Amino acid sequence: MFIGYAQNIITPSLERPVFLAGFDQNRRATAIHDDLYVRALALCTPVRTLVLCAMDLIGFFRPHVQEIIQRVSSHYDGSHKPDIIISSLHPHDGPDTMGLWGPDSHTSGVDPLYLADVKDKAEATILSALAAMTLESPAMKSVCLRVPGLAKNARNPEILDDELTALQFLDKDNRPLASLFDFPCHPEVMWEHNTQVSSDYLGYLRKGVEQATGAPCIFFAGALGGMMTPDVKEHSFAEAEAIGQSLAKAGLEALGNAGGFPVTEISVQKKEIKVKLTNILYKFAFRRKLLPDVRDRLGCITSEVGLIKVGPAWFATIPGELLPKLGLVLKAEMKAAGAHVPGVVCLANDELGYILPTEDFRFPLNPFKPGKHYEETNSIGKAIGPAVLEAVRSLF
Repeated sequence: MFIGYAQNIITPSLERPVFLAGFDQNRRATAIHDDLYVRALALCTPVRTLVLCAMDLIGFFRPHVQEIIQRVSSHYDGSHKPDIIISSLHPHDGPDTMGLWGPDSHTSGVDPLYLADVKDKAEATILSALAAMTLESPAMKSVCLRVPGLAKNARNPEILDDELTALQFLDKDNRPLASLFDFPCHPEVMWEHNTQVSSDYLGYLRKGVEQATGAPCIFFAGALGGMMTPDVKEHSFAEAEAIGQSLAKAGLEALGNAGGFPVTEISVQKKEIKVKLTNILYKFAFRRKLLPDVRDRLGCITSEVGLIKVGPAWFATIPGELLPKLGLVLKAEMKAAGAHVPGVVCLANDELGYILPTEDFRFPLNPFKPGKHYEETNSIGKAIGPAVLEAVRSLF
């Protein structure tokens, strides 16, 4: 297997207004704490090329993802086009790329110039990763381990997914070429008072892995819905650093004790899903042009799920923020189907909001005061959960 890696900085310029996403509207950036990135890892066997792309953004809708994929694919013949997964990592201290966090409830927070720049840099990064596929990786390590004490479930404390999934690709001398980490927790240590652009704990995690290995690290968000959030008290950068460094240390220790094995096969399967949008708040957002209205004439939204297999490691790709209850179910079912190391990659090739179990879905009578059912007000509807599970299961 050959691998390639590339990255680009996508930190917004503060010469134009930057509305930070994830908490309240009109939270304007006042400074840059650390850079945001788009990163791409390309993996190639004789019959399959896969690119895993991660962006330090709150979310990226499917039409934007498809545009980037089409632009990259235009450089390749039909039989040689790579399979591409573009995932947002959902940091709450980056720019609004969706439209919900502008200066007021009637104005989008998306800067079209910044959005266009992100698309250009994502395309360039993916193409650079593909062009860099000159390093051969004869072996890979993979682990799945619990890392307790860093995250909590604010919605259902009794349901907790604290599993870190990590891969490491090695050269012929057993030296790391690249690492991949996947963990289910919102990057929101800094909370709503922060006005500095930041990747939150993600930047510290990647930096810790890269300093220890001398090789790049790419991160993906697991089933972080419902609300898998950092278990912190002060919401400080020191706490963000502690979480990032703890995840890096735990993952690297586990990888250090794992055995390497050759990867001769990469499998990529995708399946479209179509679900009716019922959320009245999203309909309001469509009318105000805060969100792009991608419904068909029947009021349905089309998206996709996927199943990636890299040797014994399987990843379900999910177009939104899967609640941990469903993430744990999928990982258990992947193991039963043959995965040695299962993982979930959320906000993959789309962002449809929260994806809840049907039995837990209760849309509040007053969505402006949702109480314990905030997640329902940021979901396209009750049908998305079973649609995602059924589609992923069909790929096993």
